[in-house]
Amino acid sequence: MNRKTLWIVLLSVCALGVAGCGSSGHLAVTMTTAPTTLAVNTGGNVVATVVHDPNAAGVTWNCTPAVACGLFSFAPDSTSSGSTAVFTAPPAIPVGGQVTITATSITNTARSASATITITASSTATDNFVFYASGEEAAGATYSVAGVVAISTDGNNTIIGGEQDYNDGVVTTSPQPSGDFITSGSLVFADDGSGNAILTLVTDNPNVGVSGTETFALSYANANHALIVQFDGSATSFGSFDLQTSAATPVSASFSFTDTGADSTGAPVADGGVFTLDSASNITGFFDSNDAGAPVLDTPIPSGVSAGPADSLGRGNVIGGLAGAVSINYYVVGPEVLRTINVDTTDTAVGSAYGQGATPAFSAESIGTSVFSVGSSLGLYAAAGQFTTDGSANFTGVADENESVLDTDPPVTGPIGGTYVMASDGYGAMNFTTALNSVTTFGIYAVDPTLNLLDPNNPLPAGEAGGALIAEMDSLVGIGALIPQTDAALGDVTSPVTFGAQGRTNTDGVGNDEFDFVGAGPFSGGLDNATGVLSDPVGALTGTAVESTNAVFNASFAADGSNPGRSTTTLVVSASNGTDFGTVDLAVTAYQANAGQLFWIETDDTSFFNGSIQANTLVDDGAKPAKPRPNAQKKR
Repeated sequence: MNRKTLWIVLLSVCALGVAGCGSSGHLAVTMTTAPTTLAVNTGGNVVATVVHDPNAAGVTWNCTPAVACGLFSFAPDSTSSGSTAVFTAPPAIPVGGQVTITATSITNTARSASATITITASSTATDNFVFYASGEEAAGATYSVAGVVAISTDGNNTIIGGEQDYNDGVVTTSPQPSGDFITSGSLVFADDGSGNAILTLVTDNPNVGVSGTETFALSYANANHALIVQFDGSATSFGSFDLQTSAATPVSASFSFTDTGADSTGAPVADGGVFTLDSASNITGFFDSNDAGAPVLDTPIPSGVSAGPADSLGRGNVIGGLAGAVSINYYVVGPEVLRTINVDTTDTAVGSAYGQGATPAFSAESIGTSVFSVGSSLGLYAAAGQFTTDGSANFTGVADENESVLDTDPPVTGPIGGTYVMASDGYGAMNFTTALNSVTTFGIYAVDPTLNLLDPNNPLPAGEAGGALIAEMDSLVGIGALIPQTDAALGDVTSPVTFGAQGRTNTDGVGNDEFDFVGAGPFSGGLDNATGVLSDPVGALTGTAVESTNAVFNASFAADGSNPGRSTTTLVVSASNGTDFGTVDLAVTAYQANAGQLFWIETDDTSFFNGSIQANTLVDDGAKPAKPRPNAQKKR
């Protein structure tokens, strides 16, 4: 080898960082500082030293498993030799209880050093709440969000941590498989004693909410349950907020489920079905799917689908997808309730799965006298009604339907009737021979007869719980629920109530303007100066873009003498300060299930909403709200 060739070889070796090239030894990375344990959502210093690096390039930092470690776990995510980065532990203890951090040489990626960190529970006692919502972004896209938040039980209601998934199927999908970390925030109750509150969540994802901070309005019905609306101008939505009683993935259990959202073209989709989780977490069952009004029924869940393990906050993933979605994550509310979210990057959906009891054994008799609500913000319609069954195969009743935003058909009120079927596994259908405008077919998926669908942590008296989830399987696309009707006397609804709804108008000519609201207050034949929040970020309802905490709701319901359980009113929505927005009058029909649960629907020609009214036991005739946590179920 001549001298020139030798120098070329030496220069090549130096460039690869394999030899010292003027110093002794090989390039090596050493982890000189790293914690051995970290509590969830806390930070620790990490330092790596690189020797014999001709480029002095330092290291990049990485964390595994990916499902536990977010994109923003290190600050900064690369450092020079000997410099400090801060590693933030995940918000939940991962399966196995540990994460591994690795510092990798930038000059030679084959050289690295690793350390294992045990993740422990927070020293602060918390109650964990699972939330989910769907709605419309300010830019017009349909979006879904689901997550879990840990709230301190010391009376300060501090947000200790949490995690979530956000997905609009267009631009913003939370990084997968980790989702977003909720790093801090607050829960602040209104001073009026209503149970209304504002929840602020600070996340590590700058693409959600306002630069990573999401604001939600809550109206508590009790210490374990609230209705929720996103309320920060970036998006508006409607959903539920419920105490987590268990974070463990259920096994050997059967469920009914529904979800709704948008496909890759932005058209509405809805799914519904039944499935069983065996002792090995394998998922088997059947589902119906309705994409843009083209239903496909009775499809087997493919072989190989299973529920992946959940972390300490109850977040897990469905391996192999479900109901046509490729990527599904779930959040455990309790042994019989899951919230699900589609995290595919080209479509979105959010929904629920409810248990069917220890041994599903349903029949036609499982569906009796009931009230129902079904609809979709994106599907631009809402329907609600009541019916009786003959215990065999037939139903008759009355209902209201509003798809005036969808097309020129005016809202309708009228009789309904038809036939229904129910298999022993809870999989069934309702077929309307007396149609309600475009409503002709429901998929119905029966649930545990002891389960309260609207408020799963609030047991109801025997006979009032149970019912079924609904997914519409005709030209309309939406989901909902039917629950037993046991008390049709309007005068029996005398407690304070919590209420909320999601709606749209056609002010832009195509129905792309959503509004949502939640509130609480006294009820005696109607709402009497109930207070709450109106989210109308594009001025759909009021003509003025508004996010108002000063909304006041008044309504005096009149019972329908021909149809006990049905009542009508004009809902007057105004601003207590007289300046946030102008007064709006809305025609409304309500269907009463019992003394503490009603479905209601707006029946105006140019807008609609649907939602619920629920008994509020958190406050007592204007008293200050109780602490938003139960006396038990504390978590550490």
